[in-house]
Amino acid sequence: MKEKWKLDNQSATFNCNLEKAIVHFTYFLLLVAICSCNDANEHKHFQTNSSNELNELVKSTNQTVFSEIKTISATQQKLNPILQANGIIEYDPQLINNISARFNGRIEKLYVRFNFENVSKGQRIMDINSTEILAAQHAFIYLLKNSSNDIELIQSTKQKLKLLGITNEQLIQIETSKQAINPLPIYSPYSGHIHDIGISSEAISSASLNNGMNSKMGNSDSESNPIEIENQTTSQSFSLTIKEGMYLTSGQAIFSVYNTNKVWGVLTIFQKDAAFIDVGDKVQISSEINPNNVITSNIHYIEPVVGQNSSTIKARVYLQNEQHLQLKIGTLLSAKIYTSEINGMWLPRNAVINLGKKQIVFLKNKNNFIAKTIQTGFETDTTIQIISGLKLDEKVAANAQYLVDSESFIKSNENE
Repeated sequence: MKEKWKLDNQSATFNCNLEKAIVHFTYFLLLVAICSCNDANEHKHFQTNSSNELNELVKSTNQTVFSEIKTISATQQKLNPILQANGIIEYDPQLINNISARFNGRIEKLYVRFNFENVSKGQRIMDINSTEILAAQHAFIYLLKNSSNDIELIQSTKQKLKLLGITNEQLIQIETSKQAINPLPIYSPYSGHIHDIGISSEAISSASLNNGMNSKMGNSDSESNPIEIENQTTSQSFSLTIKEGMYLTSGQAIFSVYNTNKVWGVLTIFQKDAAFIDVGDKVQISSEINPNNVITSNIHYIEPVVGQNSSTIKARVYLQNEQHLQLKIGTLLSAKIYTSEINGMWLPRNAVINLGKKQIVFLKNKNNFIAKTIQTGFETDTTIQIISGLKLDEKVAANAQYLVDSESFIKSNENE
């Protein structure tokens, strides 16, 4: 009985403590509810002075952007922009000469064997056996023996032999020995490297034939333009088509001699940059073969027409091809053109987005940025000229790319 009484007393005490805990928890919940109501009332009566915030927030993301990105303003200053250009080394056409036959004859001996073989002025290149030149020599020898007093006739005969290609040394030899030179040695009147003319006509004919066949077959990938051959050697192999034993006719072109002591550096200029360069502008050129050797020169000529296959303009730089420069024909060039001073309003290139037909900046408007169309001019590696659409006191996003929505097109505030 005594143990049962103790258990009943403990149960009553536990129940009493539980009731007190429930009462205290209920008071806590009521207190939390009252505090929540007070906070709700405070938020409910919160006042704002920005009446247009909702109007700004509902605008399209490709027109208005909310951001705290760094802003900058355009600066008015004078710059000497450096224009980057690429180019190629080409032959100087004035130093390309032909060696032609001055009389009919047959090649007895050929002293050059390959295309691109270097020859010097006065070097013996072939021996020709010709009855025409042999008869002219015998007539000259006859006058020397039988009409030595007829100076005028002898001089006219001597002049005829010179026109036929006989040198002064050969005339002295004929005059002294009273014997004709047969076969007659032919010497190169130019210095440079030899190119076979005979193969060039075949190459052009073959190219035209293949082009015609491809056009008939509808093969557009194989189309070629004859203009592409301009200022390039037409030799397709190292061996010459001119051989010993072949007959030549008077006036027939045999070889071309390309002299590379002077070459052209032909630079490619985009049309948008053409207005900023002029003849006489300083240019620094380096070749891909010797990039550490920088050549300083000037622009000597700007071609007045646009390229046949591209919307670019060509600018020429005439270069003396010293041996240490290694200016090989066809070598790619990198050039820096130092243009004249330009006074204008400038922005960093990162602040402008090029959309193709128009350029966009993000103009700061209170707490947001608005896309705005501008007109640009000259561009350098780091800056871009602002022609219109922006004022000096207006602030724009320093890096406009950060504000571009990747899933939508940028739309400026103008109706364009």
